Amino acid sequence: MTGGQRSDPFLEQATERVAGAYDDVDLGVFQLALALTRASNRMARHVESSVHRPRNLTTAGFRILFTIWSCGPLEAHRIALLAGLSRASVSSVVNTLERDGHVVRSREQDDRRLVTVSLTGSGSDLVRDAYAGQHEVERSIFGSMPAVERSTFTRLLEMVLDGPMA
Repeated sequence: MTGGQRSDPFLEQATERVAGAYDDVDLGVFQLALALTRASNRMARHVESSVHRPRNLTTAGFRILFTIWSCGPLEAHRIALLAGLSRASVSSVVNTLERDGHVVRSREQDDRRLVTVSLTGSGSDLVRDAYAGQHEVERSIFGSMPAVERSTFTRLLEMVLDGPMA
């Protein structure tokens, strides 16, 4: 690799393997997807083990608390959509968060079938503390990247998020 990039033996080996096995693979797209997946998974594992688990949270629990903290009380299906979780996962994790006193469920007055999930005081405190810890990890990962490159990287990732998976 050139231009100050470091060599990644696994990426090189995987690229060679894919190139040898398929005639019509865009190797640039393959390398981008593999690097993005590996980076995302590595960061998620690191944040979960160093920040969320010590606070008795799972990644899904944090995502649910953060979504409600960001948006206010929400129905479970809306939490699932915004947090990128299945409805079944949201239901299961909300049960745990409710048991631990971090969220409460309430029925809507207009339609008693609709259940809204809200943060409690302890849930708000927990998500704020967990995000402060997570932000320290984010700073350690991205802080040395020049601001203009962070902005470009963010914009490029938003393009991916706005794509066909949306």
